[in-house]
Amino acid sequence: MIRKQRETDKVKFRLGADKVLYIECAPNTIMTLQDGKESTKIGHELTEGKPHPLLCDLTNVVKMTQECRQHFAGPEHAEIFNKCALIITSPISRIIGNFFLGANKPLKPTKLFTSREAGLKWLKEK
Repeated sequence: MIRKQRETDKVKFRLGADKVLYIECAPNTIMTLQDGKESTKIGHELTEGKPHPLLCDLTNVVKMTQECRQHFAGPEHAEIFNKCALIITSPISRIIGNFFLGANKPLKPTKLFTSREAGLKWLKEK
């Protein structure tokens, strides 16, 4: 069951009944700093400023700018989640995810997963 949802031309956002914020990108998405800031703003609106578990599917992302990665690893974006599961099921998303974790050091617990199920299981662990 969906509690709240929003969509841009690049990203779908859904706050589930399980209180997980789900983010999924459209095919061939290039994420820029502007996209990152818009994502954070929408995340704040959906979560009403309270941190939630975040499941972000990077499968369709083909590029993420350095500025966008820095924003996602920074304090403003960290306000919307308490832990983040990044789903990486394509070779490009795997590279982006590994580079993000290695170079940008997110402020909250963030892990890479090759399946939504494994990511959700980790997010729901206490």
